[in-house]
Order: sequence, then C-alpha cells, then structure tokens
Amino acid sequence: MLERKVFGLVVLVGIFAGIVGIVFTNLLHVIQHLTFGYSAAEHLSFGVGVAQASGERRIWALLACGLVGGVGWVLIHRYGGKLVEVKDAVKDVTKEMPPITTLLHSTLQIITVAMGSPLGREVAPREATSALITWVMRYVKLTNENRSLLIACASGAGLAAVYNSPVSATIFVLETLLLTWNVRALSSAFIACGIATFVVRLGLGDTVQYDMPQPAMIGNFAEFAVLIGIIIGVAVVLFDKSQTKLPKLDRKSPKMIIFFVIAFGLVGLMAIYFPAILGNGKPGNQLTFAHLVPWEYGLGLFAAKWAAVLLAMGAGAYGGKITPSMMLGSTLALVVAIAWNFAIGPISIGLSAFLGAVVFLGLAQKMPLTSAVFMLELSRFSVELFFPIALAMGMGMLTQGWIKSKI
Repeated sequence: MLERKVFGLVVLVGIFAGIVGIVFTNLLHVIQHLTFGYSAAEHLSFGVGVAQASGERRIWALLACGLVGGVGWVLIHRYGGKLVEVKDAVKDVTKEMPPITTLLHSTLQIITVAMGSPLGREVAPREATSALITWVMRYVKLTNENRSLLIACASGAGLAAVYNSPVSATIFVLETLLLTWNVRALSSAFIACGIATFVVRLGLGDTVQYDMPQPAMIGNFAEFAVLIGIIIGVAVVLFDKSQTKLPKLDRKSPKMIIFFVIAFGLVGLMAIYFPAILGNGKPGNQLTFAHLVPWEYGLGLFAAKWAAVLLAMGAGAYGGKITPSMMLGSTLALVVAIAWNFAIGPISIGLSAFLGAVVFLGLAQKMPLTSAVFMLELSRFSVELFFPIALAMGMGMLTQGWIKSKI
C-alpha cells in the first residue's frame, strides 16, 4: 500500500498536472489567436481559424515558428541542463530531469504547436509535471521505486489534464512507463490522473475533444475492421522506418536555426493547400470523423501530414506524436473506407476514420490498450466500438510484428 508521504505526493502530482494543463491550454489558445488572426470571441476551432487565414499568413506563421523553435532549442541545448525523457527518468532515477530546463523546453513545445508545428502538444504537460515533482523530490527522502512511481504518475496526470482523459491516462502509466499492473501502481495512477482531471475541469470545464454525434455502425464493419487493421499495420512499419532515416544533427549548432526555418517554411507551403496539417492533427481528425472531405483530399492530407511530421522532426523540433498518429490513421482509413463503399457496400466513412485513428495511434505509439480507451474518452462514443477496435488492433499488431520479423 501507499505510505502516507507517498500518497500526499501523488495528490500533489495531480494538482500540479491540473494547473499545468490549465496554463498550457490557455497559452496555446492565446498564441493560436495571435498567430492566425482570430479571436476567442469568435468561438472558432483552431482548424477553422487556420483555414480562414490567408495562405500568405500561414507561410509567415510557419517561418516565425521555425525561427522561434530554432533559436529556442539551440539556446536550451547550449546553455540548459541535459534533457531527459520521461521514460528514461522512470527507468533510471539517477537520470534526473532538470526542472527549469524541462519547464522551458515544454513551454517552447506549446508555443511552437500553437504557431503551427505539426507535432503534438501532449508531451509538454507530461514533461512539465514530471519536472515539478522532480524538483519537489529533491527535498524529500524517497526510495528509487517511489521516485519512479511518482514520475510515471506525473507523466500520466499531465496527459489526463490536457485531454480530459483520466482512465486512458491511467492505463498509459501502466502500459508504457511502469510496465506493471499491481494495486500500488494502479491506485497511484488513478488518484493522480483523477485529481488532475478534476482540477482542469474546475478551470476549463468538462471539455470534449471531439464533440460530435457518433456515426452509425452499418454494413460489414467487422470485415472492414480486419482489413484496415492489416493496412495500418503496414503503414505504421513504413512510418517508423521513415523516421529512422532522419539525419542526426548537432542540436547545439546555430546552423540548426537555418534548418528549422527551411523545414517549417516547407510545412507552411504545404499548408496553403492543406491547412489541417498545422497543429497537432485535431483539425484533420475533425474533417475525417465527420466525412467532410473527398478521398482525393484525404489522401493529400495523409501524405502532407506524414511529410510535415518528418520535416519538423528532421529539423530538430520536439513535440508529441499522439494526435499526429491519429490524423495519419484517420485520413488513411477514410480513403480505404470510400474505396470499400464503392467496391463492396456501404459503411460509415466517419466511423471508419475514427477506427483508423485508434489503430494507428495504438500501433505507432506502442500503446494499444491506452489508445482504445483514449479515443472513446476524447469523443464520448459508445463502448460498442470496442468490438471493431479489438479486431482491427489485433490484426494490425500481428501484421506489424510479422513485417518487422521479415525486415
């Protein structure tokens, strides 16, 4: 069971995460409005706000994003403490996350995503919350096991705070960080993620990320789930392979600033035709889940988002891959579902896109259980979708594993 001191720190983790979630969400929205020229009073989503901005403004926004990110991360790598990923800090507590450097690093991620970086925003609150509890632990005597537990819970609570998803964030802690399902770990993760969600709802309300009606599950959807699982299994292997080809650059070199500006300028050029690639990927998901685009445009979004993510990562930018993975899966599934409707019979295009997002996320980020629950929490869709999710995820995992064993 949890000692009294550890229990108190778990509660503190949840409070920290909730506050970080509120601050980062508000910061994100303020910068989005300033960058793309729309106001909170208009009540527009980021996707609509970006689409209303001129193509020229999108290019200048991304050039500015590249400059801010390039200068910021070069300075962080030159003068800050050595950055430590959450996974590494959980595995080896001697690798301490430098609190101030990590807070600056995570804030810069939010700023660049708000300015149009095609990467995700979820890593920032995870790292910021972990950095805060790391600072607190400097003054508290704890075992290494408890330190790992608290850092892992901080990371999960940060995810829960930014996406209003306490249960999937709890599973995330166990499935990807602690790699255990004992009562001590499970109860700690539940408490931290639950408190983080409670605090965020006090500050921002009970936000539903994808607030739309659930499309009906019609036709041979189970059979489609098997097919899309196989296709996405192949796509994820190729996506992973493409990331391994990215160049290794000296992140302390001022030359990185030039690479940043060029890479993000290219993303801005693509955004003239595909504005939904900007930001973490939510605008693209909103288009595909509601079936608002034809297959030709969906295929273009898929290719453009893939290229944009690689350009950003290749330049040295930081950010999450959760929502970008979802968008890649949803756009690919939309194209396949439209072909299925033409060749075989009617199924829901929007629900197919949703299923593709779940599977691509689960396979690409190695968190199939988290992904299945996460997407239902984000949308509040019915648990009846666990059936096609199970089929698609299982086939995707088998396909992905088989291909990896052959190459």
